[in-house]
Amino acid sequence: MTPWEHHPALDRDRLIMIGKLIERGRNHALDRFDPAIGCTPWTVGCEAFAFQKSEIETAALDADWLEILDPSMQFVFSIGGVPVRFYRGEPDDPTTRTLKQSFSELKQRSLFGADELVKLTSEPAYRFAIETDVDGALTAITFVVLAGETPVLTWQVPLDEPVTKVSPLWVKGSEGVELPAPAVGIAARKKKDGTTE
Repeated sequence: MTPWEHHPALDRDRLIMIGKLIERGRNHALDRFDPAIGCTPWTVGCEAFAFQKSEIETAALDADWLEILDPSMQFVFSIGGVPVRFYRGEPDDPTTRTLKQSFSELKQRSLFGADELVKLTSEPAYRFAIETDVDGALTAITFVVLAGETPVLTWQVPLDEPVTKVSPLWVKGSEGVELPAPAVGIAARKKKDGTTE
């Protein structure tokens, strides 16, 4: 089963877009890493979280399907009404902190009707698992649906694929304007006395 078969709001292109935002935020943190000024793996982790969060918050300003539910350090956003969080770790080994659901997630979940959500479990948690190497560089991002401690659906985000259909191609004012033909000719050269040839 794919995430979009589990819930239609979890569209493939939306998940890829969020994965790319997470990747960009982590890369910004790695670009700033400088042990000479005291950076450590801990500071990379803190900055990666902050930059990933910022990328998603900025994207939410333009995407009508992306909403920030809790901008705090709990950071919960929704994809088409589905509450989601991210964590660093393996998709099949979530930590206790990862499994904990925030108030904003539980409150959002009450908006789902029984016919809107294909039930894999009674209370699924939706997460992006961010896997890194020892230097903190991204190795994979996986979208995970958790039933308690068990991942019941995992889908690796293909970060090398382009995102399509995230926003409309044509918006008001994008028709263009008519311009006159450009003037084409040889530029006049100025003489030393200020006159032109």
